[in-house]
Amino acid sequence: MQWKKPKSVRQIGDIPGRDRIYMEDYVLRFAKSLGEQVHDREKGAVLLGNTFIYNSEKIYQISGIVEIPNFADRTGPEFSHDMWNRVYTEIKENFTDLEIIGWYFSGRNFSVKDISRLIEIHKRNFQHRDKVLYVYDETEREDSFFLYRNGQFVRQKGHYIYYEKNPEMLNYMEKEANRHVHIVEQEDDRVVRNIRGIMEEKEKNKNRQQQRESHIGYSLGAMIAMIAILVGVAALRNQNTLNQVKDKVNALQELALGEQKNSNTTSVETMGSNLVKVTPAPSGNPTPAATPTAVPASASQGGISPAGQPSSSLAPTPTPTVGR
Repeated sequence: MQWKKPKSVRQIGDIPGRDRIYMEDYVLRFAKSLGEQVHDREKGAVLLGNTFIYNSEKIYQISGIVEIPNFADRTGPEFSHDMWNRVYTEIKENFTDLEIIGWYFSGRNFSVKDISRLIEIHKRNFQHRDKVLYVYDETEREDSFFLYRNGQFVRQKGHYIYYEKNPEMLNYMEKEANRHVHIVEQEDDRVVRNIRGIMEEKEKNKNRQQQRESHIGYSLGAMIAMIAILVGVAALRNQNTLNQVKDKVNALQELALGEQKNSNTTSVETMGSNLVKVTPAPSGNPTPAATPTAVPASASQGGISPAGQPSSSLAPTPTPTVGR
């Protein structure tokens, strides 16, 4: 088959050697979209197209791509028969006159250390090892092309992107987009169910919490009531004690007042030789004590008191008795 150079081409980087890689724009878009769906899972696909020899140069023209199913779930470097069967089925249903001329790998944080692992996958799955490897790093959003030479991958410094009508690839992209939408809808339904279940569980927990809080409220109310009763009893006892103290204080005050009254009473003391000593009650303004005066006994007996008043010692005048 003679190669026809695409009319609309854009060169990326430098291409010093004889190997030239052309990738159709739809293929490039689909490959990058797979990489953006990685979500920490590897993605793989086979690159479809044709190879040509043109002016002593080897041309790799890539015009199709098919995703390798369950690529991240493989148990080893070699693809299973089921994986290959599904790949070939997709190729047969969607593309004509195209063959596998390479493969695609996408992952996060791709580094040089991953090259050895990719070489092992390349050797195990592609009999004709002169294939193209297209790597897309989703984290850095960078892509690179490699060619297998002498048991190693040689990174290419540049490649071409061409633009032309590609109805087969466009139809495949639309079909995959619809399938992806269906998968997303299923995931959305599952997410909605999970959210609904979570909300129902939260509602149950909320009801349990409310019941628990109501029981705690009842218990707390009963406890507060009991504390109020105990405080009231204690206050009543204290009141009784206080009343008893008040009674004792009042009694002491009455006793003190009684003693004070007794101390205010005038004391009369009879002294020898018919002398009388009068001791007045103490007052706030003490006065000099009266000097006792000796009264002659004769004057006392004559009925005259020292103050000139009738003596209380005189006998009363008898009242005449009238006969009936």
